[in-house]
Amino acid sequence: MEEKQEVVLPSGDWDEDGRPVARARLTQVKDKRDKVVEADTDAVIPVIFLPGIMGTNLKSKITGDPVWRPPNTDGVGAVLGAIGQMFVFLFRGAATRQRLLNPLTSEVDDRGSLDAEGSIPEALARERGWGQLMRSAYNPVMAEMQRKLNDLMSAGKLQPWWAEEGARAPAEYGEMVGGNAALTQQQVKHAAHYRFEVWSGGYNWLQSNRNSAQDIIARIDNVILPYYATRGINARKVLLVTHSMGGLVSRAVSQVSNYGKLLGISHGVMPATGAAATYHHCRAGYTGASSIILGRNAGEVVAILARSAGGLELLPAADYNEGKAWLQLGDEGTRLPVGGDPYNEIYLNTKWYGLVPEGNTELLDPSAPTAAAASAREEEDGPALTPRTSFQINIEGVRDFHKDIMRKYHKPTFAHYGDDAKQLAWGSLVWSGGRMTSVDSVTPVSDNRNGKIKLKDAVGVIKLEIADPTDPGDGTVPACSGAAPKAEVTGCFRQGSFGTGQYALKGKKGYDHQGSYNDERTRWATLYAAVRFAQGADWA
Repeated sequence: MEEKQEVVLPSGDWDEDGRPVARARLTQVKDKRDKVVEADTDAVIPVIFLPGIMGTNLKSKITGDPVWRPPNTDGVGAVLGAIGQMFVFLFRGAATRQRLLNPLTSEVDDRGSLDAEGSIPEALARERGWGQLMRSAYNPVMAEMQRKLNDLMSAGKLQPWWAEEGARAPAEYGEMVGGNAALTQQQVKHAAHYRFEVWSGGYNWLQSNRNSAQDIIARIDNVILPYYATRGINARKVLLVTHSMGGLVSRAVSQVSNYGKLLGISHGVMPATGAAATYHHCRAGYTGASSIILGRNAGEVVAILARSAGGLELLPAADYNEGKAWLQLGDEGTRLPVGGDPYNEIYLNTKWYGLVPEGNTELLDPSAPTAAAASAREEEDGPALTPRTSFQINIEGVRDFHKDIMRKYHKPTFAHYGDDAKQLAWGSLVWSGGRMTSVDSVTPVSDNRNGKIKLKDAVGVIKLEIADPTDPGDGTVPACSGAAPKAEVTGCFRQGSFGTGQYALKGKKGYDHQGSYNDERTRWATLYAAVRFAQGADWA
């Protein structure tokens, strides 16, 4: 027989401002139970979600037309739309892509489709900027944070999810730093004094993450916190939740700009020290279906990435994999960087193994009529710089940015990353298929710009190809980069077949980089971090 409740809590909904609304009903006179409406709090913790590269919709500053809408994959209609977008990109050459995806003429576009999944009214989600982001990758986790972080306790008791799943030890989900215990009822109760409201943190991913950090700070100071101040609601600091490159933006917010209105940062699959996949894309293009949109070959990728400081900042930094050489030239050949300087040894190097070798100079300016013109052409909007010189300036900026955030993390920070044997990534990258007597004595013969080259030395022709990835990770970020913050942060979750704990190993498989927030383990780690961060809030 079902136990009779001693207290009746009316069912609720949300008003247009996202506040809970109780809907009471009349009961029989003989029903003497207490009817309780739980009061809403006037203290808010804004949660701002920062997506990864290409996860923010962009539009032209000049015309207002969309220039980038990431293809959604949630449902038949979305898949058909993604196919249509891929078809459009199929006929966009490198010059057109470069013209459209210009960091100087692009800005965030909040007019994209969204799905708050009933967590808040759609109009409110639109007001909070959910339409800035890739719907299928980010709206589901944003909706889950909105629901669960505002359903912590009721009638003085933990809500079911928090009393069961939320009460597990972090080690069960792969937390490996140590010293992080399961949430206590007192910690959850403290967090329940606040209303968590989820906002987007879209940014122009073509520009430097340094500049994007300034844009995020401006959004917090000029939009998000004033939103509450004008309504008489107390909100003093924010939480940042990041995906991939969004982690670099948030570190710039905290460590480069020294922004003081942060309660904490939760990183997801962040390339903390970069990813060798970025080198691969500049020499071979992307692989699979994504190549149609992101670039089928070096020409289509370099046209965009060479001018995109944000994209270039995803290259391996000087401390990548603890400073070990990661680029191998030929079977059992030389490994770079030798002197711990990937910027000069690889990225600015014009030899055959450089990021943009001399033979690919024309790719820096695909709209130039000839390769010679690409080497001498002046920029239209600035000083007389060749594309090669502009590229050099961008790489020097990358080096400075890497230096400014190296081993620097906000206090407190939590992070989670994939370490899986089947989600392979390029931790090291090998030009494989032959040997040479000397790396510098060979002459380039041909480059198909899909990762295959021919070289010639005194012995003969050498055919090399970029080998497939062999290192565990999430398919994009290798574990060596995802794990890099572990000694510097409050907690770090290692998830996948090489992870630890019952739920880290659940199913004995990892997750894909782009869809990582669709995995229950990453969401658990994010919710846990949010409650921990809330302990530092003192304005309820």
